[in-house]
Amino acid sequence: MVCHARSANVSARRRRMRYRRPPPLPLPAVLDLSKPFERQAHEFLCRATSKRDLMWTLYSLRRQGDVLLCVVRWAHPESAAHRFSLAQVSLIQSAVSWRYFASTEAARAEMERRCASPTIGEEAPLTMLR
Repeated sequence: MVCHARSANVSARRRRMRYRRPPPLPLPAVLDLSKPFERQAHEFLCRATSKRDLMWTLYSLRRQGDVLLCVVRWAHPESAAHRFSLAQVSLIQSAVSWRYFASTEAARAEMERRCASPTIGEEAPLTMLR
């Protein structure tokens, strides 16, 4: 019976592969923490997703004008039909609103639809005016 001892040294190639990091992802939302309501929204999201005060599990996040759109899963849903939501966290006042969805895919699709449509104050493309 032949016994092969593993090498105690790891090759330089394997070391490089082990520590290779993926490229950074684009930021989903940029907040100006010098503004009081944007700082308050940041603190709220940190609290709502912390292990100590878990209210939500955050799946997706986007900024659309003066709101943060968040696809979330409730930690303690009222029913199975109310597990997932698209939450809107205001960046200009202390306000949070949400709409329930059956799945994360449905909530993400609604978020994509809202991000694709123009917001108030933006001009709509000519094709949407017809």
